[in-house]
Formats: sequence, structure tokens, C-alpha cells
Amino acid sequence: MIGKYDELIKIMKEVKEIIDSPNTDVTWSRYNTAEEVIKDLDSCIEQLKQKDKSVIEKLKILFAPTGVFQETSIDSGWSDKYLELANRFDEILIDLIY
Repeated sequence: MIGKYDELIKIMKEVKEIIDSPNTDVTWSRYNTAEEVIKDLDSCIEQLKQKDKSVIEKLKILFAPTGVFQETSIDSGWSDKYLELANRFDEILIDLIY
């Protein structure tokens, strides 16, 4: 059975793959380039591999409404996929918290 941290890693890798495309627009995010987002995602993935719970707060901010992922998804044409990923993230988060 896949663990909750592994599920979060899978979601982060999906986000990373989407962001790592020529159509990514990070204008309304706190990042200057898609490469910065990818570097940050790589760091988050490493923390998740170590089961470092401190990364959860950062991920909550990245996935928040009007957060980096939502703004980037709207500007880059993948807002439907963002909603799917955010829902999966929220479900896992609930399981980790409770």
C-alpha cells in the first residue's frame, strides 16, 4: 500500500511535470521563472522523502486558493488539472492531520 508521503510525492511530481513546460507563466506567482518553481518542488519532494512534516505548511500555501499553483495554472491553461491535484492534496492532508 502506498503511503501518504508517497502520494504527496506523486502529486508534487505531477505538478513539476506540468510546470516544466514551455507554456508555463509564473507572472502572478512569487517566482520569477518556472525553473525556480521546479527547484523549490525538488526541495519539497526531498523533504517528503524524509517524511519531514515541516514541508506540509509550505505545500498548503503553494496549493492554497490564489496560491502559486492556482495562479500559475490559470495563467498557463491547466486550471482543471490544478483543481484535481488540489483535491487529491487536500484528501491526503486530512488523512495526515487526523
